[in-house]
Amino acid sequence: MSRTTFRGPGEYGEEEEENSVEEEGSYGTQAAPDPMGASEGTRGPNLAQSDQPVSHQTEPSLLAIMQEMNQIMANLQAAASSEVSRPPSFKPPSMKAPECFDGTQPFKVRGFIKSFQVIFHNDPENISQDRKKVLYATSFLIARAAKWIEPYLSNLNNEYSSYLLNSLPLFGSQLFNLFEDPNEVRKAEAELDGLRMKDGGHVALYISDFRSLLSRIGDWGERALIHHFRKGLASWILDQLDSHPSNIDSLQNLMDISLELDTAYHERQKEKNHHQEKKREASNSNSYHHQNSSSSSHKKKNFHSQKWDKPHSSLLNKDFKLKGSQKERRIKEGLCTYCDGEHSLEACIKTPQNKHTQPSGSFPSQGKA
Repeated sequence: MSRTTFRGPGEYGEEEEENSVEEEGSYGTQAAPDPMGASEGTRGPNLAQSDQPVSHQTEPSLLAIMQEMNQIMANLQAAASSEVSRPPSFKPPSMKAPECFDGTQPFKVRGFIKSFQVIFHNDPENISQDRKKVLYATSFLIARAAKWIEPYLSNLNNEYSSYLLNSLPLFGSQLFNLFEDPNEVRKAEAELDGLRMKDGGHVALYISDFRSLLSRIGDWGERALIHHFRKGLASWILDQLDSHPSNIDSLQNLMDISLELDTAYHERQKEKNHHQEKKREASNSNSYHHQNSSSSSHKKKNFHSQKWDKPHSSLLNKDFKLKGSQKERRIKEGLCTYCDGEHSLEACIKTPQNKHTQPSGSFPSQGKA
């Protein structure tokens, strides 16, 4: 028979009270302790009833956790997709700052304005307003040009669109009107009219000079520009253009074809110069061998001549005249006193008087002794 132990309200320990509180918080509808102090053994049926709600009461908490995790995963996926679809940000490359303008060199006005146009075009997001552009450009004005802009800078609060600091076109036109040479266009037109290619020059340099002058005179019209460009080309390029199959209908087309012909011409010139250089080297080498051979032959000839002349040296005196004893011997024997031949001196063909009948370079024979 089972034994049942009864406890009063005062007999509950602190640990049991804490456990009972935790169980209440965890399971909600769990049965409260018996006020009569009944033990667990006396409440068997009640405990069995409290076990079933425990398993059913935990399901909503797990479901909520799963829903929260699904929401977090969905947020992460959305963030990842937004990162992939976001276009990459573009940072303009750093560019060289323009040169300062002092207002004393009129031919530099156009270059000064164009340098800022390149910078503004390269970074349209950071420098989008005319006011920012003008203020940036004014920071490069010095000396005379700085004195001109100074009164405008003292009224920075003026926000009217017609104010010079708020209009880039107005700022540029004022710079041109005040600091550019009034005869600049006329001078550029005269230079363009007299522009010619240099002898042996390249079309690329001619095109560069032509474009530079063209930027100073404005628009002449396509046909007029084609005419002036052709007029300055080298004659050999004009000959090639006349036989070129392409129809030249624009200045750029004419420049491209001229550049192509000029490149082919200079490449061919390099090939010809290289071929001539190799031919010259071969010719010099052959000449060197020929000179060596001729020198060697000449030395041999001189050697044999000296050897052949040696016997005659004993017949001559220090004045290179026939010795007296030899001359007397030849007269006595009826021989030629010049060559020792069996003929008279007058009939000797080896004497200077008769040398035209004897090949040059020959020597008189010794004859009989």
